[in-house]
Amino acid sequence: MHYKKPRSCAGKTQTFIWILGGIILLLFGLGVIPKLIERRDLLHRTEQLGSEIPVVQTVVVQPAPFVEPLTYPGNIGAMQYATIFARVDGYLKSRMVDIGDQVKEGQVLAEIDTPTIDQELAQAKADEAQARAQLASAKANLKEAKAKDQSVEADVKRVKADQEFAAVTAGRWVNMASRGAVSFQSRDEKNTALAAQNATLEAAHAQKRASEQSVLAAESQVAVASAGVTAKRASVARYQAEQEFKFVRAPFDGVITFRKVDPGALITAGSQTQNIELFQMAKLDIMRIYVHIPQAVSRYLETGQPAELYISGYPDRVFKGTVTNVAGALDPQTRTRQTEVKIANPDHALLPGMYAQVKVTVSRPERWIRVPSNAVIPHGNDLEVVVVKDGRAHYQKVSLGRDFGDEMEIKSGLQGNETVIISPEDDLREGDQVKSVNIASK
Repeated sequence: MHYKKPRSCAGKTQTFIWILGGIILLLFGLGVIPKLIERRDLLHRTEQLGSEIPVVQTVVVQPAPFVEPLTYPGNIGAMQYATIFARVDGYLKSRMVDIGDQVKEGQVLAEIDTPTIDQELAQAKADEAQARAQLASAKANLKEAKAKDQSVEADVKRVKADQEFAAVTAGRWVNMASRGAVSFQSRDEKNTALAAQNATLEAAHAQKRASEQSVLAAESQVAVASAGVTAKRASVARYQAEQEFKFVRAPFDGVITFRKVDPGALITAGSQTQNIELFQMAKLDIMRIYVHIPQAVSRYLETGQPAELYISGYPDRVFKGTVTNVAGALDPQTRTRQTEVKIANPDHALLPGMYAQVKVTVSRPERWIRVPSNAVIPHGNDLEVVVVKDGRAHYQKVSLGRDFGDEMEIKSGLQGNETVIISPEDDLREGDQVKSVNIASK
């Protein structure tokens, strides 16, 4: 039998080391070598990409529309709206209308019982009658004074004639006495008669002046009485006007929209806060709506331009209106401009308080260019866009118009139809060659 000599311990150890070394080399080859190959491929691809032309997304910009429709909300109101209060105190005697009733201008809406005013009117009429009687008496006194004045004037004329005759006679007797034709006694008698006539004439003139003063006094009394009649007549007219206010009338053609009183209610005149209004009414033939246009487009508004109203209750109907008034200033709180639109409402389909969408189309004369917001980039204190021309990138300074969030309007710097890069990279330099891909064609 053949005998095999056993291996030594040193030989086994050496074999184990070789096996272990082989395993380590195998693991190193499996882990490190693929990484090295991958790194080499990555460097190769990086070199290739560095030598390629970058691809950029672009859009061809177009001019903003010259005609732009704008839609804003608003509340519809009546062209004429009135709150009707009483003009006199009293109790409501009767009410002739109720909410929803169509009324005409001047139509009686209610009647107020006004006994106090009725009595004051009766008193004023009596005072006027008394004043008229006083005026008639004053006129009669004036007539009498004028008649007396005429009589006195006749007496003055008669006395004056007698005085003139006595003067002539006395002159003759003085002349004859100087020649001895008559006695001095006769001469003196004629002179005495002349003196008496002179005194009588002076008395007649005094009576004439007194009668003239009486006429003037009578005329003054007539004027006072006439003024009194005018004052009493005005008082009567005032009470008649107040009495007419017992009938509450419609100020215009319209519809009753509110009623707050019933017969028997105590009514207080005036429109103070504590007073109760009787009715509210509106004229529905023409309606109006106020809309607040933003500052950006408010300057393009013009009176007379058409507008359209859309009401949720009338989905298949478009109401035509016209811009009639544009505020001369903007609201500093909202930076909007109040604009009034009037709408014909012959069928009364529109009612005060309705909510509506108002569409107004404005025309803008400037040629502005609209671009995506992410095409505009800051550069220092300026704004720029990157334009692709002849395959190369060019930075173009621009100035902004309106900002719509996702789009902006360019006032200057672009003419339209330029190819603009969307979200340009920070490392893109002036004149770099690029490959443009229009996102609108995707």
